[in-house]
Amino acid sequence: MRSYEVIFILDPALGDDGVEAAIAAATGVLTRESGVVAEVQKWGKKRLAYEIKKKREGVYVLCRFTATPAAMQELDRILKITETVLRYLLVRVEEPRTRRPGAPEKAPAVPAAEEAS
Repeated sequence: MRSYEVIFILDPALGDDGVEAAIAAATGVLTRESGVVAEVQKWGKKRLAYEIKKKREGVYVLCRFTATPAAMQELDRILKITETVLRYLLVRVEEPRTRRPGAPEKAPAVPAAEEAS
């Protein structure tokens, strides 16, 4: 399972119940596909940088989750066809790389002034 983040912008005309329903639908897709939702943040209504589908504002939602690539593809498909989603961005979160055991540490860089001495 891999870590992902999705941020989506919802139609501001939805209201609180509509926003909650859209979030529940997105997280429901993930849980049906064996994904685990780690965090959901509602950022609220914000002004858009440019007009999208004749809307100047949108409700931003960030969701962090772990899922299989198949679950991510299903969420991508659902977000594409949902009319209340103005835009979304779905990205895979890279885990920080760790050093291999026994690998040599990188030598610190020596400034040019010290080399000349």
